[in-house]
Amino acid sequence: MNLVLEIGCLSLTHKLAAADSIHTELGIICRNITRLLRETGNGAWQYAPREGNMAAHLMAHVKTRWTEREVWYDRPPLIIVDQIELDDVAATSG
Repeated sequence: MNLVLEIGCLSLTHKLAAADSIHTELGIICRNITRLLRETGNGAWQYAPREGNMAAHLMAHVKTRWTEREVWYDRPPLIIVDQIELDDVAATSG
């Protein structure tokens, strides 16, 4: 199984690469992330700029507060439908 963790924070990608030399709680977290990715066999991380995944960026910055847990199985949340359609058009035309 291939697993790629896309990170929208360039600083964090640098910290993951230097996890062994960071002697703080953040270093422990980074080492745990890299260990878990290694244990998958084909795990890796990479920097994904906001433009590379606008749907995830929109979800991370939702302005509304949900009062209940929400799970979407067969349809994406309305907040990202337009972006998914734009991504689809760009993928098929490019």
